[in-house]
Amino acid sequence: MIIALFGYAGTGKTSLFEILSQKKTEIRHHQEGRIELPKAVCQVPDERLDWLCSVYPEKKKVPVHLELVDFPGISAGEISTNQYIAQLRQVDGLVHVVRSFQNPAVTHPRGHINPVDDIRAMMEELILSDLVMITGRLEKLEKDLKKLKDTEAEREKALLEKIKPWLEEGRTAQQLQLTPSEEKMIRGFCLLSLKPVLHLINLDEKQLAFLDHPEELLTGLQPDLPVSAFCGKIEKEILELEEEERALFQGMYGLTEPTASRFFKKLYEVMGLIHFYTIGKEEVRAWVIRKNTPALKAAGEIHSDIEKGFIRAEVLKFNDLQKYGSWNQAREAGAIHLEGKNYPVQDGDIIYFRFNP
Repeated sequence: MIIALFGYAGTGKTSLFEILSQKKTEIRHHQEGRIELPKAVCQVPDERLDWLCSVYPEKKKVPVHLELVDFPGISAGEISTNQYIAQLRQVDGLVHVVRSFQNPAVTHPRGHINPVDDIRAMMEELILSDLVMITGRLEKLEKDLKKLKDTEAEREKALLEKIKPWLEEGRTAQQLQLTPSEEKMIRGFCLLSLKPVLHLINLDEKQLAFLDHPEELLTGLQPDLPVSAFCGKIEKEILELEEEERALFQGMYGLTEPTASRFFKKLYEVMGLIHFYTIGKEEVRAWVIRKNTPALKAAGEIHSDIEKGFIRAEVLKFNDLQKYGSWNQAREAGAIHLEGKNYPVQDGDIIYFRFNP
């Protein structure tokens, strides 16, 4: 999965990227002058996988990795014409980095520091970008349908005419709650306002008290918008320390949890992601899927042959493995359940898939 870090210029996106990837960003340019977008494959912290590997130390540990892309800062009002808009549309999730810190040397593109205003303005820009795209497509469809009747084009036109007034009212396509068939039809448009968005507030050092509840800083913000926070300045300083010194400085600042751990927990919540696990002959592995993914599709994440030849899934809850200590003891206690292809996989399930090769 690909996650975009984006936002207005000077918000600390690159600092966040370096904190999560634990590497310095190198800016490279294409021949035509475009910036080569910095990318990093980041390991998702997983305490359950760590525990499983302590039980099976002879097996290789294979965690989940997500790809992060650091997009250049956006000028106010330019997202619809931004040269990277097509690439932004291709990602699976959006992390909007929002400035709350004070720094007279860094000018804010919108002239003042107000996280609530920035969140509202950016959501409006995402919606406007989708509206421009849909309006253009509708105009083309209307011309084409005057020349030739096409049932699929008629269905597409009807769906776009349903979405367009919704966007014109300033609401996201995600709020429209499209049916599965409508979502499938519109998928190719890669609407920005249909993607999950996490608003991540880059706090000032004096605002650390709001680290675990940043919504208290955002008076008047729509309550259902997901928000989290970090302090880029302090986190980068800690990152530059030797490993043994980091915990000491985290304690001094009252940082009980690293940014990466807090970030991925909230991102998973916003994107509706969960982990399930497999214990093979040679490896213990975590897999990432969407909530309520049926066992058949979860099997396909491992290998298409397992999905095609699916017979059943033997499922053990993570807490039950902790309770009984081993797979065999859990089986003897009756804690392992046999599930069919439509079983909705739950977060933390440990699964052994039986299939016809």
